Amino acid sequence: MVKHYLWLVLLSGFAIWSAQRIADWPVGWQSLLLYAPYVIAGIGIFISVILNRIQPILMMLTITLTVLTLTLLPAEDKNYTVEILYPLITILLPLNLLLWLFSPERGVKHNAYSVLLLSFFILQAISIYWTVSFLPFDFLSKIALPISDKEGFVIKVPLIGSLLMILAANVLLIRLAMVQKLKVLDQVTLFVLILMALGLNGIADYGILGWMASIALLMIILSMIFDAHKIAYIDELTGMAGRRALFESFMGLNRNYSIAMIDIDHFKKFNDTYGHDIGDLVLKKVSKVLNQVGSGGKTYRFGGEEFTVVFAGKSPKEVRPVLDALRKTVEQTDLKFNHQSKEVKTKVTVSIGVAPRNKAFKTAEAVIKAADQALYQAKEMGRNRVVAYDDPVEKSLKKGQKSARIRKRT
Repeated sequence: MVKHYLWLVLLSGFAIWSAQRIADWPVGWQSLLLYAPYVIAGIGIFISVILNRIQPILMMLTITLTVLTLTLLPAEDKNYTVEILYPLITILLPLNLLLWLFSPERGVKHNAYSVLLLSFFILQAISIYWTVSFLPFDFLSKIALPISDKEGFVIKVPLIGSLLMILAANVLLIRLAMVQKLKVLDQVTLFVLILMALGLNGIADYGILGWMASIALLMIILSMIFDAHKIAYIDELTGMAGRRALFESFMGLNRNYSIAMIDIDHFKKFNDTYGHDIGDLVLKKVSKVLNQVGSGGKTYRFGGEEFTVVFAGKSPKEVRPVLDALRKTVEQTDLKFNHQSKEVKTKVTVSIGVAPRNKAFKTAEAVIKAADQALYQAKEMGRNRVVAYDDPVEKSLKKGQKSARIRKRT
């Protein structure tokens, strides 16, 4: 979470700093600002379609239509834009961003839902046309009232637009504080609102709106990339790194490391007795304990009720006390839940197998298989224990013996 705020703050700071220097850019660079928002939005929409995301598409359309409306009208209509469309756009922008963020994400392939959301743009266009055509000019002028008439006042966005942007920002901050499972897009939307507010505030200066819109669109694209990465590499149930992240981590290991395989004892029986919902509760509880592993260990969810801990630069002898302490912590952790209208209080245990990288096991995959064999031996010896591959009791385990993973477990 913190890392996303870091790059968002840095990118926003860069956008604000560089916006003050647009007048000093080469003419060729300045001319690119006329097209940059549309090119970036096109790339972003293409990525959204590939990732089956409708929310980013709607946000990017909102931003590009804002820029299009306020920058590409004929020169003779500029006063008309400033007096009428500009205040309306400052009102619609924050409302649209909130609408798209709070709309359920059902993907672009949900045709009826996508058409329904896209139809809001048509309804807004009709509403703007009706407002400009039929409402009295006095009413429109009230919408365009500034916060202050003093010359040199910094805020140029009309009063109503400014209030709505502040309100939208507060709603987004409350959402960030209250929602537990946030997407990166939730965090990005707040910064998009801020950048677009600054862009609209600087509408009179060449390139400011286009530049701010370009950075805002880039943020939305990056949010999709980070969200896709999270889906691929982070286990949704436990919040810890998943199997794909585990195997990619092997590329950064040196020649000295150990890998532990951890399995929750009698988990299938537990699931059959109490149901999968309670089973998920157990997995979350155990994962919290395993994430506290010391000695530089990194925990991953391998799959099902299995977890993996990688210890870089450590031997099984060094990490065994750490694993044993971890096992005892799991054993001492109380599990409380309601089952069939009764409060149940129980505990679970884990069995652990650990193996080193050595001459016999030269790859991480081979070390995992060896650790899995040691885990099977821990199960055979009565469970709730730690067994290392090179323990004396392990002498009977042959290098070619089947992994515990393909055996039937209870």
